[in-house]
Amino acid sequence: MTRDPESGKDGSTKNDAATKKDGVTGNVFHGPAPFQLGDRNVQINHIHQAPPQRRPLVLTGAAVTTRHELAAAIRRDWAAARRQFFEGAATAGAPSDGWLGLLSWLRELDGLTAEDLTTQIELIDHRLRDQALPADLKLLHLLGWLDPAGEAVWRGTPVTVEALSEALRIGRIRESGPEWELYRDLCEGGLLDALARFTVLSALRGTQQAWNEVWESWRRLAARIPGLPSEAREWAGSGARGLLLAALLPYPQTTVWLRAACEHVPPPATGEIEWYDWLRERDGGPDTPIGWLVRTDFTAYAAAQAEAIRRQAAADLQNQRMAAVLDHAAALRDRDWADYERRRLSPTARLEAVGRATLWLGAWGAATIPVPWVIWGWAEPDIAATVSWYLVALTLAAYAGWVPQVLRLGAAYRPPLHRVRECAEEARADRGSVRRGLIRAGGVAGAVLILGVLVHDVGVVVTTILVVPLLAVAFHFARIGALHDWADEHRERLRDYRSGRPDAGGIPQSIIQGVRSPSPGVRADAYRAFLRQFTGLGHSGQDEGRDNGRRDR
Repeated sequence: MTRDPESGKDGSTKNDAATKKDGVTGNVFHGPAPFQLGDRNVQINHIHQAPPQRRPLVLTGAAVTTRHELAAAIRRDWAAARRQFFEGAATAGAPSDGWLGLLSWLRELDGLTAEDLTTQIELIDHRLRDQALPADLKLLHLLGWLDPAGEAVWRGTPVTVEALSEALRIGRIRESGPEWELYRDLCEGGLLDALARFTVLSALRGTQQAWNEVWESWRRLAARIPGLPSEAREWAGSGARGLLLAALLPYPQTTVWLRAACEHVPPPATGEIEWYDWLRERDGGPDTPIGWLVRTDFTAYAAAQAEAIRRQAAADLQNQRMAAVLDHAAALRDRDWADYERRRLSPTARLEAVGRATLWLGAWGAATIPVPWVIWGWAEPDIAATVSWYLVALTLAAYAGWVPQVLRLGAAYRPPLHRVRECAEEARADRGSVRRGLIRAGGVAGAVLILGVLVHDVGVVVTTILVVPLLAVAFHFARIGALHDWADEHRERLRDYRSGRPDAGGIPQSIIQGVRSPSPGVRADAYRAFLRQFTGLGHSGQDEGRDNGRRDR
């Protein structure tokens, strides 16, 4: 109670008597003054005393006494502040010394307005005491209360409008890096509300709730999209969340890259992708968050699917074109082969083949006649004549057995009547052929010698009886094809025809690739190669230049 110079001994003023009836004078605890108490006015007179000395809060070795000093210390060493204030509790769950020290320090702060006191109570009771709230979020709420006009810092890194925009642009499609970490923390929830405490990010107030509402709306819509590809459906349930937030941020930096993303991938034509058209009809328009999402991420999915469909259609068209070419080429080949077979098996061709066989075997039979005369003619002319007739009979038996095979070959039977000299030169160059020729000549000479001995010793009748089985053997071996059929070219034609058919996989890979080429010139060359591959089978008079595409293989 103060004492006025004009007061009495008890320190009351001259007006005390007038006011005692209706008022009370006294010293009361700190608080607003004056205030109404019942029907009496209470006048509070503050005692002017020096404020009590408060114990400073020590963080990272430095003592802090004001809100701004503690905020600066937190920004300098976020990890140390988190450990000291919100970690390191006792095993039994008792509060840590750092937490108790922070709580005591906060309660002793002076110079707080009524609004500061209200927000301080909310901070301590609803944020800092919340066991479910992560330590980093608690520290961010504390920093936002201590210095809301300062820089927003999250886990030691400043958070700006640009940082938020980059986190949503880059972090949502990566799995590491600072942008991804910030994006991950945003998706966990609560971070936007804490950042909104800062003046520089105050426009974020209410964004978290709007984001959650739009996300739920999108999930309900995405669950109904018909025919959505699996990759796009997976993205709709996870990665799409970040772009919805980007569309909600009230900052031009985000709008810039959203517009660029919309312009980067042109949407597929209407009617090309059914699920995309369905989604465009229900996205709410281009200025809504879901509209932005559909026109960026899901336009990219739709465009990729449309491109895949176009590529498949082009491949199908190429396959159809190849099938048409193959069918046409196969038809030409079959017709060419049928013409060749008709000429080969015509009556005239078969008659000519029999004539060629007669000349060829007759020439070889005539070539063996001198052998008995060389061996026996100088001493036993009768034996030489008899053995000569045996050789003629063996030749005729072989000829009789060989004629059916010649008739089957027709025009394909072409013994080297006009190429005897060439065959001789080829045989001379081939040592194996020369050896086989000498063995055959020796066999003929041995047979002539044995037959002559039999005629001399046992007589013609017995020898003739013994020769009959030899005639049967010559007939049999000729019939089963033991003789050289001189139809190598025909077999090559037949092999080319069978192996070159499309259903047999005989098409050269170079030709197949050429048919699929987008260049008209390359396709034309490939088509001509197909024709070369499948034609030329029946031109018997012009076979020297025929390759049937074998050089392309």
